[in-house]
Amino acid sequence: MEKDQEFEPLILRSLRKSRVRTEIVMYLYKIYPKASYPADISRNIGIDPTNILGGLRGMGNRFDKSNSLIERGIVEKIELEGEVYYRLSERGKSLIESLDMTGR
Repeated sequence: MEKDQEFEPLILRSLRKSRVRTEIVMYLYKIYPKASYPADISRNIGIDPTNILGGLRGMGNRFDKSNSLIERGIVEKIELEGEVYYRLSERGKSLIESLDMTGR
């Protein structure tokens, strides 16, 4: 079994357990390959910026870091000129397309 396939059930469980993570992933898929910053993601999907950061990086008890989108390799963090942006990773894009979550 390929390494990516081993983690797929964990990633799917992480997405199913969190509407916030799912909404973030779908928004980043929609704008792929562009990156976005948390406030912009928040504005576009209507979820509080604190929850966006929790879904991306993990935060306290509510958003377990081990299930965060960054930790699972679905989203990548990009730092440019002191700003932090997030973009769907190639792995995340492939996963969304393999699950046909795109509605296309």
